[in-house]
Amino acid sequence: MVESTSDRDVVLDVEGSGVQPPVDPKIRKQFALLERFAPAIGSRWATELWCTPPIIEQSLRMPPGVQPGTPLEAHWDGHRVVGESWGCAAGEGPTVYLVHGWGGRRPHLGMFIKPLVAAGYRVIAFDLPSHNESEPGALAPGRTTAIECADAVAAVIREHGPAHAVVAHSLGANATTMAAAVNGAKVGRLVLLAPMGDYPMYLDLFAARHNFGRRIRAGLQRRLVRRIGMSLTDTNMVNLGARANHPPLLLIHDPDDPDSPYSSSEKLVASWPGAQLLTTKGLGKLAHYRMLRHRPAITAGIEFIGSPA
Repeated sequence: MVESTSDRDVVLDVEGSGVQPPVDPKIRKQFALLERFAPAIGSRWATELWCTPPIIEQSLRMPPGVQPGTPLEAHWDGHRVVGESWGCAAGEGPTVYLVHGWGGRRPHLGMFIKPLVAAGYRVIAFDLPSHNESEPGALAPGRTTAIECADAVAAVIREHGPAHAVVAHSLGANATTMAAAVNGAKVGRLVLLAPMGDYPMYLDLFAARHNFGRRIRAGLQRRLVRRIGMSLTDTNMVNLGARANHPPLLLIHDPDDPDSPYSSSEKLVASWPGAQLLTTKGLGKLAHYRMLRHRPAITAGIEFIGSPA
């Protein structure tokens, strides 16, 4: 456990859920040396690692009974996003979008598809940039940023119609809120599952996991600010919510989640007028991923979205 330097109320779990493999000890040793002798080189390396999503080998297939959807695409700045749709044809019913998290892919929120289609919605799930079938953005293949993910969310909504609701997990929740706040994506209701906390906190966690200190961390933050073209303060979910005019929000989180701090969700709900927080219990160290198959969480999300008008 490590105390966050950016938020003293948060204690970071360096080991996390264990879904992602631990950092190779050789890499940790190299970063320790670079911290002492070449922090600029270390910060360049750290930036590339930060922008490289892992491959989360969790629920890679759609749930039983969910047939392949109708293929679809969207584009922004010449980059292609790949997805599928189920239920109503375009223009025949309101649309609910499903947005996976960092290192995920579109089947991760597949448990929402059947009940939403049964309720009369068109459902669209897609892969974020450099994830699964979607192409990278401006960075090298296999790399992306939260800003590019927000651009992709906005592009899909722009090309396939306003969102009656969006169900989003982890980084996908942050990207969706950013798409509404910065890109002007038309979003009705939000169901956010275990959104990420503020990015400075994750920089602390990233530094602890990779075994580097203040000098590389400072360089990493400067490089990320240049790369995304906005300050890290501007990516704060509390600030993004205000810029998005606080659409109706249901936030679902588990206190045992080691990958995304529950306290961040408590602060977000307190800042968001009318927001609701559903606290799941007993999901353990894998709570960040188990909630994607947790029946009470899914039922609450479906009920919050409601019936098509």
